Amino acid sequence: MNCGRHIIVCEGESEWAYLQRFQSFLEKQPLDEGAFEPRLLLIAPVRAVSKSGRFSKLEKHYRNARQENKRASIKIWADFDLFHRNDGQCADLYKVKCTGIPDFHFSFLNFEDFLALHLDDGQFQEWLQFGRQRHFTTPLHSQVYLPEFLKILPDYRKGDLPVEFICWNSLKNLKRNKAMRPTSNPHNLQQIRCFADFLIGEIETAYPGALQ
Repeated sequence: MNCGRHIIVCEGESEWAYLQRFQSFLEKQPLDEGAFEPRLLLIAPVRAVSKSGRFSKLEKHYRNARQENKRASIKIWADFDLFHRNDGQCADLYKVKCTGIPDFHFSFLNFEDFLALHLDDGQFQEWLQFGRQRHFTTPLHSQVYLPEFLKILPDYRKGDLPVEFICWNSLKNLKRNKAMRPTSNPHNLQQIRCFADFLIGEIETAYPGALQ
């Protein structure tokens, strides 16, 4: 029996690709006796990819997903940079979001910041050193920070991941490193959640002891 089954409304191709790799990794794990699918399912339909991190687009895709899945658990996964900068009034709109729209699960700050949490200690410290110079307090745009990220993870391509990137070791890194994620929240947004926290919690429930 599944411990968790969630539909994920996500911002873009990077998050979608991550979820595909993550689910593919889980499908390689031994199944419980009599089971036909992994204990944890994070389902990311292509139509649930917002292709934008703006609040209004994510809200629209959530409502569409809810209309199609009345009782399912649906999570929203987005970058925090637009909300941090209040681009397009994302922070203002989030503060007054309607009842029924769940708390968003954010990558703090960008997808690559979330991805960096999976790296070994040396690589992760390199990214922290870069980010602390400015990025973590004033989120940079991808054309500025991506060349720096590629110095640390040369095989990375936006919208794709190396096949073996997600493994128990990289997920253990995620569990260890997530406590050091940037926490800057200049608009004092309440009721925000961290996607890394959600993911690790779901893994530990579904696969006890796997991240020890």
